[in-house]
Amino acid sequence: MAQINKYRPLALVVAMAAILSGCGESTSSTAGSDYGDKTPSTPTPPTTTFNETKLLVNLTDNVITPTYQAFKTLATSQQQAVIDYCSAEKSYVAGSARTSVDTSLTAAKTSWQQAMAVWQEIEVMQIGPLLANSSTLRNNIYSWPVVSSCGVDQDTMYFANGDINGTVYDISRRTATRRGLDALEYLLFNPILSHSCKTTPTVLNDWNKKSTEQQRITRCNFASEVSKDLIANSDILLGEWLGDTGYANKLKTAGSQGSRFESAHAGVNAISDGLFYLDKISKDAKLAKPLGICKGCTSGIHPESVESPYSDNSVNNLISNLKGFEKLFLGNGSNASNTTGFDDYLIEQKSAATSTNMIASTKAAIAQLKTIEKSLATTLNENPDKITASHAKLKSLTDQLKNDFITNLALKLPETAAGDND
Repeated sequence: MAQINKYRPLALVVAMAAILSGCGESTSSTAGSDYGDKTPSTPTPPTTTFNETKLLVNLTDNVITPTYQAFKTLATSQQQAVIDYCSAEKSYVAGSARTSVDTSLTAAKTSWQQAMAVWQEIEVMQIGPLLANSSTLRNNIYSWPVVSSCGVDQDTMYFANGDINGTVYDISRRTATRRGLDALEYLLFNPILSHSCKTTPTVLNDWNKKSTEQQRITRCNFASEVSKDLIANSDILLGEWLGDTGYANKLKTAGSQGSRFESAHAGVNAISDGLFYLDKISKDAKLAKPLGICKGCTSGIHPESVESPYSDNSVNNLISNLKGFEKLFLGNGSNASNTTGFDDYLIEQKSAATSTNMIASTKAAIAQLKTIEKSLATTLNENPDKITASHAKLKSLTDQLKNDFITNLALKLPETAAGDND
């Protein structure tokens, strides 16, 4: 059995703890020593003439980097949309029509959905800075499945008060569950203004004394701070990714003297690890757990387990996960003249059938998800067979990922994928 990697990403560790507690799956592994923020060991490369460096350069420069940059752009637009909404709330005159306020709120929600769509693509591109320090940066941007609406409610008032027990409020020092895209979703999409804590923390003693409009403005002010923090963290991501000493360059120079990676193949393996988000998170946490079909799960459906419950964005998130996977697999990014992807690698390894099947399975999974016309939670209650079918389509893809893909390219399974028996 391989030694457990202490640097395994927190995002996936926490997610797996949530899944495994209900699914009874083993965490034992016989592979994955290079998963996480640790100098990777070198998997035995296959006998091949394929240019792995070309693959690394294309995926880094034309797929991952533009996606990270797109998120920064959308995070910036998102902040302005939230600011505009707050301005409308503050200008609202009680008793008058809320048309302009509702319009600006809708624009802020749309901006969040656009930023979230790109972030969900990034979820399968977690490498380097997003895995460092137990995935701290990733979690500060998006901490799901670990969330706390009560924590967000408390920080809404801490921010309004400007201090916490005499210390000036600083969102950058707050825990991940009180910031990020998940916190912003709660602040923008949740129409219920009463706090969500089971008991009333001291900081919320005066919350219910506020008027409805005061509560909306207070929430919106904190939403503006959260959106500002998202820009700051997207800047950190780009700063650690780009530049001569950035992680992107380390990938592109994998195997050269002094490189973090002992070979280009090790760099390829590091990127492929991110693809397994589809297995343990998209398939298991986002679908199997709500369906109650994982090993050891309580039977029956669990709509309360869905991702993005306030925005009903769960299905869109899954589609974006698959689109991010597809970008990496096909190498389709910002440069049409270079589309070197894992599909080309498989073809070079005389595994064209695996490439063809995985492409088809990806498209089939997306197509099935697009048949879900209502929210995931509602569909679980009304037509769970549609969700079961989506899980089956996604499982078909991840089974190929864990078997044919890994075997044909002589890659190592990430630790969280090994020992999975479904």
